[in-house]
Amino acid sequence: MKRHVAGWAAIIVGLALVRAEAHHSFAMYDQTIDRVLTGKLVRFIIGANHSQYIFDLVDENGNVMTEGGEPVQWGVETGPAVSLGRQGITPDSFPIGTIFTVTLNPLRDGRPFGAQTGNLILCGMSVPRGGCNADTGQVYGRGGF
Repeated sequence: MKRHVAGWAAIIVGLALVRAEAHHSFAMYDQTIDRVLTGKLVRFIIGANHSQYIFDLVDENGNVMTEGGEPVQWGVETGPAVSLGRQGITPDSFPIGTIFTVTLNPLRDGRPFGAQTGNLILCGMSVPRGGCNADTGQVYGRGGF
């Protein structure tokens, strides 16, 4: 009987691990490409499992880049709210309009979205002289993945 229960327990644990691994799959992101983008925060979507930053790309002067008269907008998936909070990233510390730089793996299908792979650098409400980078902004970790 104990062997039977142990066998089922091993199967259940194995399935749980497969499910957890599938949930955290990054297969939809091109992990051979690291893109470094600077933008102005449009929306901060807090999530229990993953959070997202939606942002308009900006040029070196802080002007929103456009295509066909519309802002070029990107999104990036990051870690859960609790992990971000531990790093000090909250809606109060990262308000709408904040300029930031993020490193991400873009979606394979070409849509303007990615998964954060490097640091997040917050630079305030304008692009500092020299750009938004580790020398001019507040550096935060990899997003809590």
